[in-house]
Amino acid sequence: MKLLNFNKVLCLSPHPDDVEYSMAGTIIKYQNTHFDILTMSGGGDFEGSDSDIRHNEVSNVWNSSGCQNYSLFLTKELKPKHNPQDKMINIIENSYLDNHDAIFVPTSIDSHFEHRLTNDLADSISSNKNISIIEYKTPSTLNNWSANMYVDISKILEHKMNMLEHFKSQQYHWYFEKDVIRHFHADFQSYKKGDKYVEQYKIKQMYRL
Repeated sequence: MKLLNFNKVLCLSPHPDDVEYSMAGTIIKYQNTHFDILTMSGGGDFEGSDSDIRHNEVSNVWNSSGCQNYSLFLTKELKPKHNPQDKMINIIENSYLDNHDAIFVPTSIDSHFEHRLTNDLADSISSNKNISIIEYKTPSTLNNWSANMYVDISKILEHKMNMLEHFKSQQYHWYFEKDVIRHFHADFQSYKKGDKYVEQYKIKQMYRL
């Protein structure tokens, strides 16, 4: 099964754990779509955790996933705070973009400024390409953002939560508490339709193959 008939997509993760927290269930579910995951930095400047440790945690998460439909790219050189936008666009286009059908980015309405900066890259990256742009909901997405696409991961959530336990340096954060993770994946309208837990997205532009 493919996600929206996409063969290959690029997922931009400004920090270790952004894509994993927001999209891991979707990646596991849609085994016939290949997900290239670009971790753009070693984490926040004031987290107090080592970037090599954070990257190892990302690798451990995906090693525990049991899926094969992903490629993981880890760099410390694309931290949005430290790079001008044109430099990041050039590097992503020339080093990571390769016949992708879509690009996934954090939302534009987000309390984390590096998520917003990453979102800003998508329009330029796709300016002369028929690439779909889809935003993924993160724990720091603000309430005035609204999804228009929902992926049911009810059968996958427990496995996803076990995967997220490999972010050992982040377990002290409130949003890594299991009850919080469950609440993050709960949506009232989806629940009424029978989907207990979902990952949420907003399609910004769509080019279907």
